[in-house]
Amino acid sequence: DEHNDVQKKTFTKWINARFSKSGKPPVRDMFTDLKDGRKLLDLLEGLTGKHLPKERGSTRVHALNNVNRVLQVLHQNNVELVNIGGTDIVDGNHKLTLGLLWSIILHWQVKDVMKNIMSDLQQTNSEKILLSWVRQSTRPYSQVNVLNFTTSWADGLAFNAVIHRHKPELFSWDKVIKMSSVERLENAFNIAKNHLGIEKLLDPEDVAVQLPDKKSIIMYLTSLFEVLPKQVTMEDIREVETLPRRYKQECEDGEFTMQQTVALEEDQDSSRAETPSTVTEVDMDLDSYQVALEEVLTWLLSAEDVFREQEEISGDVEEVKEQFSTHEAFMMELTAHQSSVGNVLQAGNQLVAQGNLSPEEEFEIQEQMLLLNSRWEELRVESMDRQSRLHDMLMELQKQQLQQLSDWLTVTEERIQKMESQLLAEDLESLQKQLEEHKSLQSDLEAEQVKVNSLTHMVVIVDESSGESATAILEEQLQRLGERWTAVCRWTEDRRVKLQEIQLLWQELLEEQCLLKAWLTEKEESLSKVQTSNFKDQTELSVNVRKLAILKEDMGMKRQTLDQLNELGQDVAQILGNGRASSKIDQDQEELTQRWDSLVQKLEDYSNQVTQAVGSIGTSQVSQKTTTETTPLKEQVVVKQSRQELPPPPLPKKRQIPGDSEAKKKFDAESAELLDWISKSKSAIQATDIKEYKKMRETSSMKENLKVIEKERVERSQKLDELKRSGHILLDQMGKEGLSTVDIKTVMEKILSGWKDVVQNLEEVARKIKYQEDVNAYLKEMSELEKTLTEKDDWLKNYASSSSQPLAVLKDLCQQELTHLVSLSPRLEHLKATCKALTTQPTSPNFIQEDLNGFLDHFKLTRQKLEEHHQQLKKETESQPSQEYVDSLQQLKDMLIELEGKQQSIASGLGEPIKVEKALQQAKTICETLEDQKPRIDKLAEETKALEKHASSDIKNIYTQEFKHMQGHWDKLKVKISKDVKLLEEIMSKLRIFE
Repeated sequence: DEHNDVQKKTFTKWINARFSKSGKPPVRDMFTDLKDGRKLLDLLEGLTGKHLPKERGSTRVHALNNVNRVLQVLHQNNVELVNIGGTDIVDGNHKLTLGLLWSIILHWQVKDVMKNIMSDLQQTNSEKILLSWVRQSTRPYSQVNVLNFTTSWADGLAFNAVIHRHKPELFSWDKVIKMSSVERLENAFNIAKNHLGIEKLLDPEDVAVQLPDKKSIIMYLTSLFEVLPKQVTMEDIREVETLPRRYKQECEDGEFTMQQTVALEEDQDSSRAETPSTVTEVDMDLDSYQVALEEVLTWLLSAEDVFREQEEISGDVEEVKEQFSTHEAFMMELTAHQSSVGNVLQAGNQLVAQGNLSPEEEFEIQEQMLLLNSRWEELRVESMDRQSRLHDMLMELQKQQLQQLSDWLTVTEERIQKMESQLLAEDLESLQKQLEEHKSLQSDLEAEQVKVNSLTHMVVIVDESSGESATAILEEQLQRLGERWTAVCRWTEDRRVKLQEIQLLWQELLEEQCLLKAWLTEKEESLSKVQTSNFKDQTELSVNVRKLAILKEDMGMKRQTLDQLNELGQDVAQILGNGRASSKIDQDQEELTQRWDSLVQKLEDYSNQVTQAVGSIGTSQVSQKTTTETTPLKEQVVVKQSRQELPPPPLPKKRQIPGDSEAKKKFDAESAELLDWISKSKSAIQATDIKEYKKMRETSSMKENLKVIEKERVERSQKLDELKRSGHILLDQMGKEGLSTVDIKTVMEKILSGWKDVVQNLEEVARKIKYQEDVNAYLKEMSELEKTLTEKDDWLKNYASSSSQPLAVLKDLCQQELTHLVSLSPRLEHLKATCKALTTQPTSPNFIQEDLNGFLDHFKLTRQKLEEHHQQLKKETESQPSQEYVDSLQQLKDMLIELEGKQQSIASGLGEPIKVEKALQQAKTICETLEDQKPRIDKLAEETKALEKHASSDIKNIYTQEFKHMQGHWDKLKVKISKDVKLLEEIMSKLRIFE
């Protein structure tokens, strides 16, 4: 058993890893070295930390005492064993020795490592937790989907993904993808040993098989679980519980309970007997026949066991697909063995025909052939019946899936029509509700995506009678549903983008309006505090003149903001298309404009009043400098086109400049730090940006870079808020002091603008990375399909015309290849839909469409070749007699020869009445046997006529002559035996008269 061999190697490595830590000599042959119990006691000493005495002798009694002590220690540690006794281990029973060791490993390696998390989650099924951890760890890797502890690990990707998720610095994931399965496994095991300290318990060649050993995989994974971060939530466990029943049952009913680990079991997928030797020799001896018969019967019994162990046909579509695939492989195996069964039956007929056997041997061979033929036919018929039932169930379930999707799309389309009929929101709060409603639609879409993905892998069977017509309706229905699904997805995405764009613009508009209102309020208060008359002296006049000049300067700088705000309001109103919302936006903008105009008018009035005050004071009392300052001020206020700037008036020496304060220094330092981060972030984003989309570009490092920048942005958002508050405080203070606030405002506007650029750039690069990942997934899917096409091409090149296979077998194999190829059509449609979605992007690369065109041409050519080859094989098969026809003809010929021999022996030794009566009975038996073969001869006659229509002239002549010869032989023998019966009846009648 291959699994026993793998477990032996793995468990031996695990034991030796334990022994190496304690300096004990290693185990070489597990089944031999553990028989005396001493090594088992050494192992338990290390696991329990207790000294365990051993028997010193080397007799069987000493060995039994040691092993019984082992069982006692296990019982004390609550390790329950079933059907294992000391004699089983001492006698070297392989299965039970492995069961004992698995119980030890399960208790100390698996349960012990996972006991804390099992307690925290209040779970008793450690296998479920382990599978949850693995799936959570491998979730970011699209190439990995772990469903079990066997087949999901064979390609090596899952092991590498678990390690790379927690230790990405140790190796490149892109390099791993390009490796073969064995290379991937070797890489993972080496990394784990060199960097994580985990022994290489598994050999890559033992894992890279069709069905790896589950216990060995679990044991190695618990070693990884022990040293890597453990993040398992109840959501992860619930996800495992929602897996299809086959995988869920493997967790709940698998080998992970103590009771089951040691029970005797036979692996359903263990390798059965090899294909029996082909028996073709004409001169077959009895011994060779018996050997060939035994080989065929051994295989047949094994095949019957496999067939009986297949599960009842499920009601879950994914499980039925799996069952159909498994049974299809089983049917291919039956086809491959069909010639071997026929050869053995032919060899038996040859032995009987040679006439060298005793009556007992001849009878035994005929019984054997009857048994073989009946069991083979029974298995073949039942298998074909199961295949038919699987097909019917699968088609029915898939039709239900299609109908369910159609119904869901109908409801969703009505839902979309209702959403489209609604006007966009009147205010931001209503818009937020519409966004939430749209997110609900998106969530429903994502949930339905799982079912849609299942439909992309539909299984469609094409048989000879219906051909492609069987798939036409389904393909058309799939295409229509695909178009409807694509339309729903596209509308949902477009509307999401539109709603988010409106939300951002509207939020920006309201924030900017709020800031401008606050600014206007501040300036209105500042202007109200300006003195326009009754100045005490020149200094007081100069201060008020300077305040007016600063206000004028601020108004000039802020004018652009008002214009931009008006444009933004118009944009939002136009996108919304809602009259009431547009009126409200226009009303708010009009209010701001009126306040602005009012402030401008007040400023002009105040400037005129100050100018008049200067004139009333008189030039003798006012210095030339103040007069110079006042005149341009009046010109600036009254004549708006003037751009002359006022020099700042001298300030009293006793006033402290806020720029020298600690608050100003702190503001300068924090703003400089934030501007520096904005500059570096922009550079980092630009370096990460995708300038050109490429085939299979690695994106993990880009995503990691964006993640770092986004994390920093979130951390600095609080600093930005603090900087805004401190900036407003400084502006207020400096305004009251009559100082210029231009620098502060410029810095704040620069920071806010830069911050907004960083956010937008992050979103844009993230979108590009997502698109590149979609391109990668699209190319990967195409690559997998291309690989399938290459396999079909190789089959056509190497096996399609194999002379070692009968034509009928080749035809069936070609049909299977063609059926599998046609079943890929839904995946092709999904690929086309993906291509269409990808090429709608403005900057989509040319290779997306070009690669698909090349692939579709390849697919069409390969399908055409398979169809042509299948038609050719079908034609050639029809021109050849079937194996059943040939066998039936040969069996009739052999039977006639045998009956003729018996007929000839009837006439001898008829001297006594009892012998005459016995001869008469024999003759009647022969006559009845001949008559029983009449339907068989009639059937052969019909098949011979059919053969004359299709077969070549040579084949037609050969089998027509053979049939006529056989039929003539039957007629002659019938006449002879009828005469014998009549003659014997007359003799018998005369003998009775004589008596």
